[in-house]
Formats: sequence, structure tokens, C-alpha cells
Amino acid sequence: MIELHIETVFSREEIASRIGALGERLDSELPPDPLFVSLLGGSVIFLADLLRAVERPVRYELVHVETTGGGDSDTPLSLHYPIPFQVKGEDVLLLKDVVTSGVPESYLVGQLREHGAKSVRLCALVDMPGERRTEIECQYRALVTERPGRLVGFGLKHRGQYGNLPYIGRLTAAG
Repeated sequence: MIELHIETVFSREEIASRIGALGERLDSELPPDPLFVSLLGGSVIFLADLLRAVERPVRYELVHVETTGGGDSDTPLSLHYPIPFQVKGEDVLLLKDVVTSGVPESYLVGQLREHGAKSVRLCALVDMPGERRTEIECQYRALVTERPGRLVGFGLKHRGQYGNLPYIGRLTAAG
């Protein structure tokens, strides 16, 4: 069995500070009455903290994207709305935990626009622009890094574990 090690990439304090600053920016830049749409899984902790950092009233909903394999670069197959909601005419802020390839995000943005969203902006907890395989732009992001390996903590899980860590770390084999 391989022993794993977690190297801190973003501390609890840095994450809180950056989400706070992002909340202030969203307050000043988003149109009135935005709809936050968060992906189920890794971005729910980000959603909760960001909602508390934004001072204006906002609405939020959750979606789930099914892919061919479960990774960020896999091909999205379908979009599920656990609680159905309408996006027609809405200014949507799409929240994602980590944006790397841009493939799932391109699919999601396209689906939201196809369903009539007035505007769709992408917001990431962690953005890795050097990993893009599409032209998608992440308009808002709390943290930016080059791909440092498998990220865990603050909602990001590896095999169902480590999502409860209060910081974001890189998972590596010890030794």
C-alpha cells in the first residue's frame, strides 16, 4: 500500500481571505439578483463560504454533471438538476471547484445558454489556466495555480476522502 502525503498549497487563512475579496468583487460587478449555480461535489463548501462573503441577496441552485469517467477532462454526458429550476432570462454565476481543461465548463456554459440564461459567468475556487484544452474564460477565481498534482481539501476529495480538510493540499506518494 502506498503511503500518501499532503503538502499544503493554500492555507485556511489564504482561502478565507481570497474568498472574502472575491465576494466583494462580485458585489460590485454582478448585475442585480444573480443566480449562483454550483456543481454538486467539490464546490459546495466554496458555495457556502462565497454566499457568506457576498453582501447582496443572491439565489443559488445545485447541478450535477455526469461524465464518461468522473475526471475533469472526461466528456460530459448529461446535466442533472436535483431540484428543477429555470435559468431563462437569468444572470448566472457558474461555480466550479477546480477549472483545468475547460471541457466540462464549456459544456455547462453551453447548456445554460441553450436553456435561455441571459448571461453566464464562470467562477472557480481554483483556476489552472495552463491546463486549458478549450477557449473558456474563467471570469472569477479565488485561487490560481499551475497544476500541482491531485488537489484535496476544502471540498476536494480523493477516493471520497480528504474533502473535510480546512486547507487545499497536493496529494503525493510519501517517500
